[in-house]
Amino acid sequence: MIQDQSQSSFGLQPNVAAGLAALFSWVGGLVILLGKPPQQWVRFVAVQSIVLAIAYVAVFIVISIVNVMIGITNMWGLYAITGLIGLLVFIVWAIATIATAVRGFQGAALRLPVLAPIADKYVPAAPTAL
Repeated sequence: MIQDQSQSSFGLQPNVAAGLAALFSWVGGLVILLGKPPQQWVRFVAVQSIVLAIAYVAVFIVISIVNVMIGITNMWGLYAITGLIGLLVFIVWAIATIATAVRGFQGAALRLPVLAPIADKYVPAAPTAL
């Protein structure tokens, strides 16, 4: 069966598939990728959402390790600073997730500055609009 090019994963419109992929982080990206969307930009949004989630988890792990080291050395003043850094990282992740989801629902791919080149390795440069 040949899939209609105006449809994307699971019979969704491409903009809905891209928005859902970005909104639901790595789970949404993986589900949309498994649906094999014909649109390259939808695949890009899905891969970029997975990369964003991996980057967030990696930074969270680094901050947690630093917090453990601070706890061992009893430098509690630094503990508050790393907590604020963790909060800032969460806010940046949330804003990036919402921005890519909104742009996806609008029918275009938002390229995040550091993460888009990584996503390009898995899905070559995608057009930013339909």
